Amino acid sequence: MLNKKNGVRSAFYCVLALILMLTISACSKSGTESQSPASPMATADRPPVSAQPITWASDGIASDNEYTQFQQIGNLQVFSRLDEDAVCIALRAQTAGYIAMGIRPENKMQGADMIICALSGNQASITDQYSTGTFGPHSPDTQLGGTNDIISPSGSMQNGWATFEFKRKLATSDSRDKELSIGDNQVIWSMGSSNDITIHHNNRGYGTLTLK
Repeated sequence: MLNKKNGVRSAFYCVLALILMLTISACSKSGTESQSPASPMATADRPPVSAQPITWASDGIASDNEYTQFQQIGNLQVFSRLDEDAVCIALRAQTAGYIAMGIRPENKMQGADMIICALSGNQASITDQYSTGTFGPHSPDTQLGGTNDIISPSGSMQNGWATFEFKRKLATSDSRDKELSIGDNQVIWSMGSSNDITIHHNNRGYGTLTLK
């Protein structure tokens, strides 16, 4: 009878040890996989960024290590680097049409400081606009008593990717512009099927642009 009890006890301890081993293994695995894998679009088909970037040049190409930050905001790739009181930005997407980004909207589109990018042949057009209504319209700042604050605009189309580069001061003196803050900035974005910016977008979304 004693041997039988010892056998049962041994089996119990074996099962208990096995449970402990499995628990430790699961915890260890959980620790190494605590971060969600990056979206394929966020890591593939894009140039790398660097904490020690090369010299910035507005040539319509987001070159390797030209920017210090990368963000995937919906279908829009945003590259950025701070330059004293300004920020250099590249907007990049798989589209044959225009790309637009609105900074700090107040109610849907209303109050958004709009940056609208399009290509006409090899000529890039990046306009500084402002949305006066919930769903537009948006007009160039220069038609609303403001100023054009886009610096060094450029753009290109390569292998199905549209890229637009420009610089803008974080805070301008234009009442039609919204300040870009160090940290989080709410943005909206949209894309069109053509370079005609008057045609309604076929893709849009919203997100957060973080500058640091």
